[in-house]
Amino acid sequence: MASTPISQADIGLAYDTQRLGNLKVLAKDDPKVAARKAASEFEALFLQTLLKTMRETRFDGEEDSNALDTYRGMADQQLAQTMAKGSGMGLGEALYQQILKASGQAADADAPVTRNAEPVKFNSVISPRLQAALSRAQGEEKRYEPMRALDALEAPLAAPVGREDFVQQIAPHARQAAANLGVTPNLVVAHAALESGWGKRNIRNADGSNSHNLFGIKAGGSWQGKTTDIVTTEYENGSPKKKVERFRAYDNYGEAFADYAKLLQNNPRYAGALNTGADAVSFARGLARGGYATDPAYAEKLARVATGTRS
Repeated sequence: MASTPISQADIGLAYDTQRLGNLKVLAKDDPKVAARKAASEFEALFLQTLLKTMRETRFDGEEDSNALDTYRGMADQQLAQTMAKGSGMGLGEALYQQILKASGQAADADAPVTRNAEPVKFNSVISPRLQAALSRAQGEEKRYEPMRALDALEAPLAAPVGREDFVQQIAPHARQAAANLGVTPNLVVAHAALESGWGKRNIRNADGSNSHNLFGIKAGGSWQGKTTDIVTTEYENGSPKKKVERFRAYDNYGEAFADYAKLLQNNPRYAGALNTGADAVSFARGLARGGYATDPAYAEKLARVATGTRS
């Protein structure tokens, strides 16, 4: 007895929640067709797991946007469904024959697996709307060109005239922080330069010693390290105000830069600044939107400094 071929109409969306219920109903009317569809669904799940595992395998420094990850996952689900309904890997057919044997039904020894006439094309298994969304996500990702970790660690740093000592002093730490953040080292140097006046306005401890806090990071309630209180300028409703604020203090610049990178990485509001590569404007705006500073012109100032330090 030849098996009933599965038409293109049987290929539903990978996230169709009614498919299991439909299989149960079909099993009562036509057990063989239901068995083949169940086997095909299992193979699709297996293929989807393979694709997911492949996507999760990345090299150091390789990052994807959250939007792109979401669209890729949806597309992979649909691709797995379509592959399983077409040529597949043969797993579905083997499982189908095993189900027939286990249920006491005659095996379809002479029935070939229904195959597509042409290989599955990736673009044919996702809707136009999903295609458009995926394209937008890919375009957003390409625009930033994230800095890979190894490139950031080995990147040269050009210093403006008169700033060579400052840049040389913090260069190794800036490269490591940049590698963690997915940006070029000059953006990290520019941020430290803006906050500290190129090292001329270092935040000092009560005894006059260097706090090594080049990024103006305040000490919130969760901070368990050293602190120092200084007078700083904050903007309230666009107007500058002098206030005494508590800031974090470190034993060296290595600790300061590591804490800076950790702060940006672990705080969702700064996500827009991460993986922006050499894009000084996007990096600066990401920090400003996250509320890094109260100065309304902060993004413009940081971008200007970063552009001036770029080689």
